[in-house]
Amino acid sequence: YQKHSGQAATFLTHIKEGVEIAARDEGALLLFSGGETRKDAGPRSEAQSYWAIAESKGWFGKDESVRSRSLTEEHARDSFENLLFSVCRFRELTGTYPQNITVVSYDFKEERFAQLHRSALGFPEGRFFFSGTPATPTAREAAVK
Repeated sequence: YQKHSGQAATFLTHIKEGVEIAARDEGALLLFSGGETRKDAGPRSEAQSYWAIAESKGWFGKDESVRSRSLTEEHARDSFENLLFSVCRFRELTGTYPQNITVVSYDFKEERFAQLHRSALGFPEGRFFFSGTPATPTAREAAVK
């Protein structure tokens, strides 16, 4: 759904917010999540695109440690899979499950992530955090389809 007016700017906001959150916690791992969802994008996942954008923006002025702690999960096709597969990828990379999870997404998806998806995974509510960013009207319309 990244084809709609204003969505590129909102994704840039998500990327920057994720980088800033990771920069505040030296123990955090930043996972950009999203699979190959558009045939016309070629063999490039959403996650790879987000990582490349962060790289092109110089990690928004944050130190090199954020870059070294930023990785991708490249199979998710929807918001539930973004969360589930990111937990799996975290375990694959670290050998443990995450102590805390912070999701960056559109503000209107907070209940979906914090209540439905988190609950479905059995992840403790007190260790789950959500950082919501505003969606443009066209982005909101496209995302709920």
